[in-house]
Amino acid sequence: MYRFRQLFLFLLLLFTATPALALETKSSALSSLQRYQLPNGLRVWHLPRLDSKSVIVMLAVNTGSRYETTANNGISHYLEHMLFDGTERWNEEQIKDVISTRGGIWNGWTTKELTGYYAQVGDRDADIALDWLSQIVFHSILPADKIDKERHVVFQEKGGQYGWLVNKLEAWGYGYDLSRKVSQQLFPNSTLTMSVIGEEDSLNQINREMLLAYYKQYYTPRNAVLIVVGNITPQQLRTLVKKHFGNLPAGNKSPDFVTPTSPNAGPYQVKVGGPMLNDQISLMTGVQTVGKKHRDRWALQVLSEFMDRDLSQEIRTKRGLVYSIGAYNSSFKDVGYFAISTRSEEKHRDAILQYIDTYIEQLRQGKIDAKRLAEAKTALIGRWSISMEDNMTRASWLLDWSTILSDNEVVPDYDAEINKVTAADLVRVIQSYFVPQRRFVGIHQPVITVFSGLLIGGVVLLLIIGGAIGYKLWRRSKVKAIAKVKSAEV
Repeated sequence: MYRFRQLFLFLLLLFTATPALALETKSSALSSLQRYQLPNGLRVWHLPRLDSKSVIVMLAVNTGSRYETTANNGISHYLEHMLFDGTERWNEEQIKDVISTRGGIWNGWTTKELTGYYAQVGDRDADIALDWLSQIVFHSILPADKIDKERHVVFQEKGGQYGWLVNKLEAWGYGYDLSRKVSQQLFPNSTLTMSVIGEEDSLNQINREMLLAYYKQYYTPRNAVLIVVGNITPQQLRTLVKKHFGNLPAGNKSPDFVTPTSPNAGPYQVKVGGPMLNDQISLMTGVQTVGKKHRDRWALQVLSEFMDRDLSQEIRTKRGLVYSIGAYNSSFKDVGYFAISTRSEEKHRDAILQYIDTYIEQLRQGKIDAKRLAEAKTALIGRWSISMEDNMTRASWLLDWSTILSDNEVVPDYDAEINKVTAADLVRVIQSYFVPQRRFVGIHQPVITVFSGLLIGGVVLLLIIGGAIGYKLWRRSKVKAIAKVKSAEV
């Protein structure tokens, strides 16, 4: 589950600047997309690929850590685990065998804004995959004897029950999660800053009654979307969807989370200092931007590619100041931030930040090379075209964007929208978003490294050994002194 979640987050990062897809899209890779809704509210997005030999089915529910509270933080992810432990027809072992024995793959994942499940099978097994998906998502029984087991598994995924220590370190500025610290500054008092996996206190408080209540509230057809990509015709899919999902009660559509309000009080200075293996620092600088549906997302995506190439060439290749550097625009449904992230030796920090500031100012003044801009757009389009060869990637793409557009909203052609971005658009978004009140600079500067830790440990060890030797010598001299006194008395 963890590995797929990492893959899914990577795909979101890759595609995050693009609007959702619609039936009217002109892209040849998605021109056959069909969308409809069952009477019970379940949305279906189907992309037939009749030249494929497989089918992937995904079902996502509109819930994640952004829908939680401090009291139940982590319940979305916890529930995701529980849904594989037993349904009305299958026990835990049978659930895992249904797809695996057909040579297919399956998993689930949880993010801040949705929880999803998928199965990928050969094209002859689409019926089995949809049946399996319907069972685990809408017919789970949340077995009482599995509650503690899954809680333990979640803690193992989390790295153990040390939340109290981590929270203390975070409060004292000695944490690791620089991105979370940045989010806390940009979006204070927002559920956006909550951990997807949850905190130790809340996880220990979650019981079966809470899980059942959360399951009934959010796991309804009206609050879900089904994505199907692969070798299955529209008529075949409609028949199977009606068979496996048509008789489910609609349920309620959950209220959405609250969009955070930014204080616009930058520039923000963020610092964490958790131990590291070496004395490298992590730098993260950027600005607050906008959500996925905003039109500026196109220009911000091109800007991230343009800056990534420029900064890597100048700071990494030519100057050798960093180990790695990259620019990206991270977006949620309603808000986002643009970041330039790098790792380097601490002594280069000021030089790196100064160069980035100078570079941004040049862009603000319109100094954008037309050839490099064309290359950035070509790279984006090429990457998108290659990714669309894979059913998993297409399904992940569709799923992500189905969460922000209704089924009748038109989606522009990806190639055309990227190509529309001009140098003037880049200048405009730089001038609009790269302003002091939106700016942040984050640094992870380790207070201790392996070398310094060994050095300190060595010094402490020497002191202990020296103290022990000194103590023994002192004891020996004292014994001798006592012996002399006794001898003199005799």
